[in-house]
Amino acid sequence: MALYKSNLIIENHSIFIDKCQTAYNKITNKFNTKDTTIIYKEYNIFSIMAGCPYFFNLYNQLKKIIRAYELNDSPLWMQAWLNYQKPNEVLNWHNHEWHYHGYISIDPQNTVTEFEDFKIDNEIGNIYIGPGLKQHRVVVKEFFNKPRITIGFDVTNEIKHFPYMYSLIPI
Repeated sequence: MALYKSNLIIENHSIFIDKCQTAYNKITNKFNTKDTTIIYKEYNIFSIMAGCPYFFNLYNQLKKIIRAYELNDSPLWMQAWLNYQKPNEVLNWHNHEWHYHGYISIDPQNTVTEFEDFKIDNEIGNIYIGPGLKQHRVVVKEFFNKPRITIGFDVTNEIKHFPYMYSLIPI
């Protein structure tokens, strides 16, 4: 597992919050749902935000992190989605059946991501990547009124296993 700090997010925090609000509106209007997490297989946040220089730069930063973690040039695909949650909407124990899973903390509020054998205090600009199939959940340490905003992502090299997904993009 690896944890990085994104100065891009830290230095442009309010812009990223605004752009994520735009993404939230686009996604919820398109898919007629208020839950952008549950429909993660239907879109990719980086496609939704195509044309936004901030998301372009974040995507490039994330690609470098994934490649540094993977350490080879094999074909990889990624799905990435917006988590835009109230305190009662954060995710309980779950895992991701992918080679790698990670998340980007845009405005994580006062939360912790607990894995079975470690935990991460979520801070603005954190980018976590680790193996898939690790049970984890989000714990709210303090009630919040603004949405908790993170971007989740999964990475695989086995595209044949995901033929019905619309969310995959190459790395």
